[in-house]
Amino acid sequence: MLKKKSSYLFILITLSCLLIFSIILGISFGSSYIPVETVYHFLINKIFNSEIFAVDWKKNIESIIWEIRVPRVLLSAISGSGLAICGVLMQCITKNPIADPYILGISSGASSGAVAVIILGGSSMGFLGITSGAFTGALLCGILVFIIGTQYGKNISTVRLILTGLAVSTIFSSITNILVYSAKNSNQVRSAVFWSMGSLGRARWGEISIPFIALMTILLISILLAKSLDILLLGDNTAKMMGMEVGKIKTIIILSSTLLISILVAMTGSIGFIGLIVPHICRYFCGSSHKRLLLCSFLTGGIFLIICDTIARTMFPPRDIPIGIITSIIGGPFFLFMIGKNRYSFGGEK
Repeated sequence: MLKKKSSYLFILITLSCLLIFSIILGISFGSSYIPVETVYHFLINKIFNSEIFAVDWKKNIESIIWEIRVPRVLLSAISGSGLAICGVLMQCITKNPIADPYILGISSGASSGAVAVIILGGSSMGFLGITSGAFTGALLCGILVFIIGTQYGKNISTVRLILTGLAVSTIFSSITNILVYSAKNSNQVRSAVFWSMGSLGRARWGEISIPFIALMTILLISILLAKSLDILLLGDNTAKMMGMEVGKIKTIIILSSTLLISILVAMTGSIGFIGLIVPHICRYFCGSSHKRLLLCSFLTGGIFLIICDTIARTMFPPRDIPIGIITSIIGGPFFLFMIGKNRYSFGGEK
């Protein structure tokens, strides 16, 4: 296992290069292929606002790249990174190596909010209405879990928190099923099901700033709390003996993760397995130190979701496959492989 500082730096540089490369490839591939060289030349010209490379492509190519594909690929990177970071945080505070960002039921709350808007006619407001409904449902679910599961932050019991999340998730899932059953036409059902399986097809420039700001804020908070996260893995009693305010730290982590996941799920729907398997992949290479693990997961999560979204866009063009299907197809067998190799604990190996 590579744990030395030089090895870790090499990993970060490699992942950063892979992220940039995956972004360019993600922009190139779609219902119509755009040469990688064209994408690279256009992006350099756009970034430096100068004609560094001669323009030898059609004008409509620029619109496809800048207005459609770049926002989608960037949202993929933001969502993948955010899910991976929240996966690390949830696995830490629950001390559960198979926990994922949705363990508190936030995705079920978002699904209920979005489906309610779709079924009850609020979808006439467009993507904004569905996003607002999803965010409201996710936030409501997160608040309920926090209030009931932690008694307003006074009792951060892992078992109580997980069980509360499971119960609240079941309630919201039932509400979603009732709403789908009451749908008046098949188009509403199709929209509800497609959204619940995850989609990045509606990404636009104006909708990227909020999730990006939320992601970078939570990443900064998480890195600042990295030493506390390491101590939490030793157990709550040990952490208290070392003078750490366990309840306060867990409350910050829960609220931060809830806010970030609420925003991401509201934008993209429920995308599974990223927050579950990416932290374990990164632990295998950089160990369980959270300062290293968070940065590694940040980059790996973005790469993973960009690749999955590229597959979803190119498998049956011009139609998009819900991205949750692709992440499950890739993530499920990979996680089974990790279980078979006993590489699913907090240190990367059993």
